[in-house]
Amino acid sequence: MHTREIARTVLGTLALLAPFVPNRTADGAETGADAHPKTHCETTTATDPHARLQALAGTWDAVLFVRDSAGAERRSPGRLTTTKHSDFHTLDSFEGAFMGMDVVGRGLNGYCPIRKQYFTFWTDSLSATPMTLYGDYDSEKRELVLRGESLGMTGKIERCRTVTRYPDADHMTWAMFGAGPDGAEIQHLRIEYTRKP
Repeated sequence: MHTREIARTVLGTLALLAPFVPNRTADGAETGADAHPKTHCETTTATDPHARLQALAGTWDAVLFVRDSAGAERRSPGRLTTTKHSDFHTLDSFEGAFMGMDVVGRGLNGYCPIRKQYFTFWTDSLSATPMTLYGDYDSEKRELVLRGESLGMTGKIERCRTVTRYPDADHMTWAMFGAGPDGAEIQHLRIEYTRKP
């Protein structure tokens, strides 16, 4: 690595850390301490939305529901394991079948206190294209609605949304919506989960 590249790397790292390092005067007193302590605290302390995610840790039996080209509903089994990744995030590990194909998926879930939104980044064995989603939780409806993009029916990246409903601590239903053949939104997939004891 050349000296110039090393310098760029060090400067880039320092730039990333700068918001978290207090400024000091020549006599050692901190300056600008009130510039962003709330933001810093919010981004380094787990809050209620993070606890909501952690409550989902465990193993879940899954039933996938999808309609085939003739419109008939097809069901297939699966299993989701959600683990704590940190106080802020959970990791999903899914194995199951979809339209007769084995599928393995991995997801990272969290809540961003700056955006004030939940997020999910998902990849699986059916596509090289990730699904990225951000959205909000409605505590009255017990429903998480995320919007973002994923591989669509056209073979291009398209807008999509997911809706997860939590009727109680041991059941949840997840559904994915996106454009259909005529461009109107349709439900592509629904998964019903039951927590294993």
